[in-house]
Amino acid sequence: MRCKITIQKTTSNPIHYDYQYGLASMLYKRLAKANINLANETHSHQGFKFYTFSNLVIEDWIPDKRGLNFSKAHFFISSPDSGFIKSFAEGLFLEPEFFLGRGDNKANFIIERMEILSNPTFGDDCTFKTLSPVYVKTQRKKGDKLVEVDLYPKDSKFYENLHKNITARYKEYYGKEIEYDNFEVLEVTDVKPKRISIGNSYRRCNHLNLTLQANPDLIAFAYDAGLGEKNAMGFGCVDLIELH
Repeated sequence: MRCKITIQKTTSNPIHYDYQYGLASMLYKRLAKANINLANETHSHQGFKFYTFSNLVIEDWIPDKRGLNFSKAHFFISSPDSGFIKSFAEGLFLEPEFFLGRGDNKANFIIERMEILSNPTFGDDCTFKTLSPVYVKTQRKKGDKLVEVDLYPKDSKFYENLHKNITARYKEYYGKEIEYDNFEVLEVTDVKPKRISIGNSYRRCNHLNLTLQANPDLIAFAYDAGLGEKNAMGFGCVDLIELH
């Protein structure tokens, strides 16, 4: 299930370009407002988290050298768990005012509208575009230590780990293996590398378009739960742009 959330900025200040962490924190607080037990369960869960959200889609850019400035935008939040999305929506409805950023890059917002969207019909061959960048990592040996390495689409391990991640999350969510586990990325275009601050660290990730051939159930799960890692921090939200 996917919800479109339209927001209005009520102050003139810009926000910092790295706003994902602040948006993730706000969403968690609104979930706790509506359903504290679900919020605590989500926060303490050591496995995967089954929701994702998009970057802000700016509707009226305002040129500003101090940061990202606009008056109106929207974003999407999605999950295979409809009850989870409804709890988010309820929390946002109960407390529609929020802020993003700090200091000179702090701005106030209000939720203007929320709309539950119908999911597309998926086949086994679809082209997606990212609404928030995809993050994939691996571990590689450096000297006598294993170090964490962020992956780019030029690395074949990117696709291997993308596949492993989505099937592992599907299994944890549904409690069973996906049937007919075919997963092949046929084409990747419009790759735009990003470096995003999350808490006290940076993640190297990618906006891109990708044509994916897979079990339609796995494709639908990727649409709802996101592709790649750190989905609950605003990575891997995708939109269907073509059904082949």
